Amino acid sequence: MELTVGMESMIPAVQQPDEVHIWIQELPISKAQLHETDFVCSKVLSLDEHTRMERMKTNSPLGAYCWMQSRIFLRKVLAAYMQSDARDIALQYGTAGKPYVLSGPQFSLSHTRGRCILAVTWNSNPIGIDMEQVRPLLRQEAIVRRFLTEAEREYFMEEPRSEDESSPYGSSLLLWKFLTGKEAWIKAAGQSLCGQWRELDTALAVRNDQHVLERNGQNYVLQSLSMGSNYVISLCASGKTRLSVRWMNGTVQEV
Repeated sequence: MELTVGMESMIPAVQQPDEVHIWIQELPISKAQLHETDFVCSKVLSLDEHTRMERMKTNSPLGAYCWMQSRIFLRKVLAAYMQSDARDIALQYGTAGKPYVLSGPQFSLSHTRGRCILAVTWNSNPIGIDMEQVRPLLRQEAIVRRFLTEAEREYFMEEPRSEDESSPYGSSLLLWKFLTGKEAWIKAAGQSLCGQWRELDTALAVRNDQHVLERNGQNYVLQSLSMGSNYVISLCASGKTRLSVRWMNGTVQEV
C-alpha cells in the first residue's frame, strides 16, 4: 500500500494556522472483498499494531482489515507531512488512547462502514473528528433518553419527521449529528466519552452547523462537515477560531 503518485505535492509547503486538511480513504464493506493475502503484515506497522490486528482478526476479519487499512493510511499521510518514512512515525498515546506524534501535526482519525476520515492541521490546538454512516438506530428512544442532554432532546423532538421515519423522534440524521458532535468534542479534549455523554451539550452547534463551546474552562469550536447525505461528520478544535476546511483529493490505494 503506497501513496498515490503526486499526493505529497498536494500538501502545501506552508499550511495556514487556521486550516485543517481532510483526507478520505475507502474501506471494504463485506468479507467477500477480503482475501487471506490481504493480511500480509505491512512493514509500515509496528509490532504492537501487528499484534492488535491479529487479536481483532480472531473476532472480526473485516474489522481487523479495515483497522489495518486505516492505520496504514494514517501513517502514510503523516509521513507525507513530516517528510519521513511511514514506518518511522512514532505514534504516542494519550491517557484516553488517542494517538499523537511529537514534533508533528495535530490529527484525528475516524472510520465507519466503507470509509475512514483523517483531519490534519499544524495548528497547535488539539482537534477531533468523527464520521458515521447514517443508518437506523435500534432502540432509538432509549439512546435519546440516555445520551442526549435536555436541550438536545428538546431540539430533537421539535424537528419535523420525514415521511419515511416511523420513530416518534424523527430522523436518525439529527441523532447522528448529536452523537458525532460529542465524539469529536471529547477527542479534541483528549478524554474518554465514558460517563460524559450527558455532560456534552451540542444543541447550539448542531442548530447552527458550528458553535463555540466551553468545558472545564477550555473553549472548543464544533462544526459540521458535509460529504453527501449518507454520512455525518463533526469536527472539533480547541480554542475559539473556526478552522478553514480544505478537502484533499488524494487517497491511499493499493498500487
